[in-house]
Amino acid sequence: MKKNKIAILFPAFWGGGAEAVAAWMLQSLMTDYDLTLITFTKIDFEKIDRQYGTQLANSKVKILVPFNNTFIHRLLDRKYTLFTVRQHLLAWYFRRIKNSFDLAISAFNEMDLGKPGMQYIHYPLFGWGHETVRHVMGYPDSFARRLYSRASALLLGYSDKRMRANLTITNSYWTAGIINKIYNIESIVLYPLVSLSTPDIPWKNKENGFIYPTRIVPEKKIGEAINVVQKIRKNNFDVHLHILSPSADVHYRQQILDIQKENSSWLFIDENLNREELAKMMSGHKYGVHMKNNEPFGIALAEMVQAGCITFVPLIGGQSEIVGNIPALKFQTDDEAVEKICAVFGNPKLQTELQLQLSARKNIFTPEKFCISLVSLVNKALENI
Repeated sequence: MKKNKIAILFPAFWGGGAEAVAAWMLQSLMTDYDLTLITFTKIDFEKIDRQYGTQLANSKVKILVPFNNTFIHRLLDRKYTLFTVRQHLLAWYFRRIKNSFDLAISAFNEMDLGKPGMQYIHYPLFGWGHETVRHVMGYPDSFARRLYSRASALLLGYSDKRMRANLTITNSYWTAGIINKIYNIESIVLYPLVSLSTPDIPWKNKENGFIYPTRIVPEKKIGEAINVVQKIRKNNFDVHLHILSPSADVHYRQQILDIQKENSSWLFIDENLNREELAKMMSGHKYGVHMKNNEPFGIALAEMVQAGCITFVPLIGGQSEIVGNIPALKFQTDDEAVEKICAVFGNPKLQTELQLQLSARKNIFTPEKFCISLVSLVNKALENI
């Protein structure tokens, strides 16, 4: 039986939560469909498998790299630049070959695919009106940036109407609300999955400290996390903090390293851990902390829950959905975080209750649940073609 041909579009693989979702989209669909990944990155599936726990290396997934080995490709394969141009150029390229595929899926945010398809929006970044919510995530905004964004879209033939015709999937109910507010479209929530395999370590054998897995960038509020733990220590709790980072802003990283040197007895920076090291570090600690408000989701946070960490999070944002309806773990200010954490530290019975409540959350973010849900959505989309 001939398989449906599906294209999955993802601009560039640099390592992160969005990349994890894209990789597992491929994993979910590679058996039942004739699958092509279209991206500006030269793909190493063995590396992706090591990062995300997939099994793509020996699959029949095709890879299409537009403008390969040209100046355009070399320019667009650079990290953290030209996001808008890269997104719209990838869509422009696909619209010229769209009839070769039965279905197209944008694995990274809004995309005009030339015909109705599917799009997984991690956070709105490209459609008309997305500028009005950039501040929610702490993204920079200016007249020049808006002009650049609109000009890139118009020059590369973007249609907001065609984008809105896609079946839209997103990572949390919080993000779904943002999407509905600016685009007036409904989203299906499909939580990202946790594929990190973590050892089961008894609570009494875990280290009495915190982990914060995050990129070392200002918006992640690492300085605030350090201040919170420092205040907890002043309340006579002997705890430490590990910052687990896969990447960093150069200048901000140096600021954090300078702080670390002054507090080296309890503050540690662990960079570029492999998956086994990361799993061991997460499983080996009792507590996790996350400081950024308005995260659309936060895979690293879900990994901490998977590893058995009692994890404290800001109240506002998609990250709050990961820990569920547990008020003891949610805070709105740094001082409230200190207060709630100290309350847990001083109450072993509450610690046990929180472990049980969080353990029940683990099966929400399994690879199996993600794969089954995605295949169901793809089948429905194909039926409606």
